[in-house]
Amino acid sequence: MFDEDKVKEVSKLAMIELDNDDVSYFSKEIVDFLKLVESTENIDLSKIEPLYHAPEASLTLRKDSIDDDPKNDGINSAPDHDGKHFIVPKVIE
Repeated sequence: MFDEDKVKEVSKLAMIELDNDDVSYFSKEIVDFLKLVESTENIDLSKIEPLYHAPEASLTLRKDSIDDDPKNDGINSAPDHDGKHFIVPKVIE
């Protein structure tokens, strides 16, 4: 299944340094998880109808409105602007 050598191999590929205690711990955790997944194969789903798409949740919609308040304007709320453009520090000489 998933032994300690496999954990060491994966940790090396992921460039994660694990000591022997970590390798033992993760090896046991992964085996336990795989057993849990394997146990789901025995679940009887014959009486369950397939779900083709997630149910649509009804969203509360608000009316769109134009906000003419200058404080909410992107340009006017910028730290430095000339009224039409953002002014930013020069990056390239």
